[in-house]
Amino acid sequence: MPDTTAPAADDLIEPLARAVRGYYDDFAVVSARHGLTTAQARVLIALEEPLSMRALADHLLCDASNATGLIARMEARGLVQRALSPSDRRIKVVTATTEGTELAHLIRDELHSVRAALEALTPDERATLLPLLNRLADLLDHHSPQRHPTPSPT
Repeated sequence: MPDTTAPAADDLIEPLARAVRGYYDDFAVVSARHGLTTAQARVLIALEEPLSMRALADHLLCDASNATGLIARMEARGLVQRALSPSDRRIKVVTATTEGTELAHLIRDELHSVRAALEALTPDERATLLPLLNRLADLLDHHSPQRHPTPSPT
């Protein structure tokens, strides 16, 4: 008779970490193949629409000065461009160039290890996994320390 006991949350952490690590290992190899750091590749993937420098820094979990340096290097390479926001000239907005957008698509297409692992799942397994991953991502977004910072002691 199969064990129907649901795993505890603690039992899921390591398998989830292994899956995430597999994704990031593949992502790092593909990024490096194109002369990008993983942070630069993450920026290109995030720029499906223009984002403010603050939003990019938040996405990268870094301070604004780090994001500024990163974007400056990408701008020099012709992958992104910065402009003043039309609604608030104090805000700089970053947009991927055509070359940056094409490179983002290429990076996603070249995640062969991740794609192969997902394709090895049965169609039913993928159909089960997708809503679970979306729900987990939503929960993680909601509980993110970045979105709900702990007040610093005064």
